[in-house]
Amino acid sequence: MKKMKYKYNYVFVLVLVMVFIAALVTSMMSSALFGLQHNWYNISQSGNNVPCYKCHKNIEAEFNDMPSGAPHKSKAEECAYCHRNQTGYTYASGGNPVPTPGKEAHAASIPPCRQCHIPHTTNLSSANESHKPLNDTSGLNEACISCHTGFDKSLDFTRALYVEYDLIWNSSSSKYEIKDFSFTSSNSTVIPHTPPGSKHTWEEKENVSCFDCHSDVKSALASGGHVPSSGNTGGELEHGGKMHKAEEGHKGRRHNFSRTTEPTIESCKPCHLPNASDFGGWEESMWHKYTHPEAQLDYHAATTEHCYNCHFNGTENAPGGSGGSGGSGGSGCGNCHRILRTGDHADILDSMFDQDFCWYQTDKVCIGCHMPGPDDNVPFYDRHFEVYTEPNTAILVTPTPPP
Repeated sequence: MKKMKYKYNYVFVLVLVMVFIAALVTSMMSSALFGLQHNWYNISQSGNNVPCYKCHKNIEAEFNDMPSGAPHKSKAEECAYCHRNQTGYTYASGGNPVPTPGKEAHAASIPPCRQCHIPHTTNLSSANESHKPLNDTSGLNEACISCHTGFDKSLDFTRALYVEYDLIWNSSSSKYEIKDFSFTSSNSTVIPHTPPGSKHTWEEKENVSCFDCHSDVKSALASGGHVPSSGNTGGELEHGGKMHKAEEGHKGRRHNFSRTTEPTIESCKPCHLPNASDFGGWEESMWHKYTHPEAQLDYHAATTEHCYNCHFNGTENAPGGSGGSGGSGGSGCGNCHRILRTGDHADILDSMFDQDFCWYQTDKVCIGCHMPGPDDNVPFYDRHFEVYTEPNTAILVTPTPPP
């Protein structure tokens, strides 16, 4: 009986010790968590004296890893410069003697990039900016950090798998016409882009690679797609008593980049960065002074180009011999610059205008005819076309289905 009593006493003492230890640990945690809870940070001064990095150590690490002189690095110790500085916002402040509570934001707000980066953000929403859909669907800030920071992202490009249409000869009007244009099926191309995930770093434009996001276009270029290749990249033009190579003036805008080697960003610039490619290399001539309406300059990163821009609205009166003023003969600039205004091309374009085609639809019709060759042995009238979109490059031409 005594032994049993001692056993119960032992268990009781053991439980008591465990409860005491648990209470002690809890007391220590509570002290650490709630200690100094009545000592408030003084935020009555300009800016903010709250140590943001107490909770945001990952952002502190991002700033510390930035090289000296990197954009925004000088604001590393001044979070309030961006996050408590929005026009028209009232943030919580210490006040004297009465504190001022926050209204639009209490402690911090998400700064809009446009707050400091006008006109860049204005150009990003321009009608000619290639990335306008990204801005429209994701919002301005996300569009900016998607390219300029290490923000972790994955892109899903959804297009029609292919477009199809009929090119027929209308014997009653003696004109070519486009009929039954349609977008067929759906093609989703996912680009897994997984950089470090940091949003407070900054990539200079020189380090931004188009192919980080547009690897599907790179694949299309490598296999001969995206835009028609051109065999008309040679020849010389006379100007100022000198002979100049035509491709020097266009700096690649005549589709003359290599299709057999690895595509580079330089392949993109002639069309999508036209202010860097319009006749700027001939300092001894007057070419660079010509106005090119096909060069859309109100954009941020890349302009959206269409066949129509150069082959209808091109500079028809550029110097260069016969045809330079827009004639259809000779070897002048007008041969290419006015091609959509003349002959069968004009009929086809009018047919698309009558149906209110957008520029993307018009481009696909151009690619459908010109991507396969064109081969003189293949008649391109009374034919059904299937033009596959990126990253595919196939063009299928079959007899037009009977009416």
